[in-house]
Amino acid sequence: MFSYFSSSFSLPVTHSKSQNSKININIKEPHLSSKISNFKMGAISLLLDTVVFIFSLVIAIATPLLDSQSCLPSHIFPAPLVDLKKWYADLYGDYLVTEKPHFFVGLIWVEIFFLWPVCVANLYGIVKGRGWSRTTSLMAGVCAGTSMAAIMAEVLRSGRASDKLIQMYSPFGAFAVCAILRGLLPRPRKTSLPSASHGYSARKKRA
Repeated sequence: MFSYFSSSFSLPVTHSKSQNSKININIKEPHLSSKISNFKMGAISLLLDTVVFIFSLVIAIATPLLDSQSCLPSHIFPAPLVDLKKWYADLYGDYLVTEKPHFFVGLIWVEIFFLWPVCVANLYGIVKGRGWSRTTSLMAGVCAGTSMAAIMAEVLRSGRASDKLIQMYSPFGAFAVCAILRGLLPRPRKTSLPSASHGYSARKKRA
């Protein structure tokens, strides 16, 4: 009689083991795909962080020292900085810097009061790993993209810009695109599946 009951209860145990193995397989497969996806997102995020950091550093330095000379009196700047700005304008043939058209001066004011502090915030946020730095990156990208659209339209349609000048301005358009993408793409997150499978195995051991 006891052997009959023991044989009748042996089948469900074997069946439950097969179910457990199927569940473990189903848990591991999406975990692997999520790790690959997180790796790709992490690589893209690292690339965007690097590009945004470099250009934010350039803008954070160049805006108060060089670009602001287009809308502020030159006598408040040290002579070496004034000479450096003239050297740049002669080397690249940047007639916008030399002639200072009104729209260009207006864009420099926007750069001083909006883009420059946002880029400084980008530098701090990227170094410290702050989540809000994606918002500041989006703000910087939209601002830089709007300014570059006006500048590139001028230099491309005027017929006065040299190839050097176009090549000098073009990377800032790429920076705007990268900054916008960094602001829109979600941060790569670690999957929660390992903890779920660990919790399942712990419950199975307790049972």
